[in-house]
Amino acid sequence: MDHYSTVIQDSKMTLKYYVARRCDDIDWIPTSNVIWNMYGIVVFTVEEQWIRDLYTLPRSFEEVSEDLGKWGTKHFGEIRTEVKVTSEDPLSSENLPDVPTEGKTVVTLPQERIDAAIAFMKLAAKLIIEDQYDRKFLSMKAEVSKIEQFLWESQVREANNLDGETPVIDSIVAIKGSSVEEVATAIKEGQADFKEKVVALYSEMLKIKQEFKSCATIKELNVLYQTYMGVPVPAPQAEELGQVHIEETDEGQVQTVNTVEPGLKI
Repeated sequence: MDHYSTVIQDSKMTLKYYVARRCDDIDWIPTSNVIWNMYGIVVFTVEEQWIRDLYTLPRSFEEVSEDLGKWGTKHFGEIRTEVKVTSEDPLSSENLPDVPTEGKTVVTLPQERIDAAIAFMKLAAKLIIEDQYDRKFLSMKAEVSKIEQFLWESQVREANNLDGETPVIDSIVAIKGSSVEEVATAIKEGQADFKEKVVALYSEMLKIKQEFKSCATIKELNVLYQTYMGVPVPAPQAEELGQVHIEETDEGQVQTVNTVEPGLKI
C-alpha cells in the first residue's frame, strides 16, 4: 500500500462530533451516525473526509470535542462511580482497579468523564430550552397576521409622530371610524403589551437556563431534567430523593416509584 492510500485510509477512521437541530438531511450524509437524540437536539458523528457535506444541512450545527460528543453522551445522567466498559473503551486497558465481569471491565469513572457528562448535559439543556422558547415566541407572534407584523414598525413610528405623515394610521382610521389619536394610543398600548410579554418569556427562559448552568453535579442536573423535561432520574437517585416507596400487599412487598410524566414542562 502506497503512502497516499495510507493517508486516505487513516482519514476515514477520524471521526468528528457535532451537535445539531434534528433534520432528515443528516441521515443522507455519508458515514453519519446519530448517537444521541432528545427533543430535536442530536449528536452525530461523521468521518472527517465527509464534513464538507455538513454545509448542506438546513438547520444549525456545531462541532464539539470528542470528550463531549463521545463520553458526554455515553455517561449522560450517570451517577455511579464505577461502570462496566467493553474492551473498546480506553479505560479497560488503563492501570485501574479493574474487575473483569461478563466480558466487560468494571472501572472507576474518572473525573474527566464526569466533567464531560456535566458539560454536555448543560449544553443539551441550553439548546432544548432555547428551542422551546423560540417556539413559544413564534406562537405568540402567530396570534397576529404576517401583514400586520410587517406594518408594526410603521404603525409605531407614525403613532409616535402624529405631526408627520401617517398613511398606515389614516387607513385604519378610514376603516374603523376612530380618531387618529385613538388609533395611535391603541398602537402604543399594543406595542407595550407585546414587549411586556416578550420580556416575561425571556426572563422565564433565562431563569431555567441559569438553574442548569448553576449545577455542579450530574445528580443536580438529573433533578432538573426530570423536573423540566420529564426524564426520570436513575433508580438509586430516585430512592435517595424519597421517590421510591414500599407498599405491603397480600402478595408481599411491592416497590413503586413516583410517576414522571414524559414531555417538556417548559
